[in-house]
Amino acid sequence: MSKPITVLREEFVEALVKLVNGSGLPMFAIESILKEIIAEVHAGAQHQYEMDKKNYEESKRLEELKELEALKETDA
Repeated sequence: MSKPITVLREEFVEALVKLVNGSGLPMFAIESILKEIIAEVHAGAQHQYEMDKKNYEESKRLEELKELEALKETDA
């Protein structure tokens, strides 16, 4: 069984906080680093959304074609 997303999220947050606190970097440096990371994560999330939407629409289209073919076979 895989870990629930809520558990993974909490573990990630705890690890990130520990890393930030132990980095020795000033907060202004951490802020700029996190802004860069957020921009990359946002781009990745947007790409994932676009791929998921494309795959969903393609699957839906194929399903509709199969239904049409099945109707044609029953009409023949």
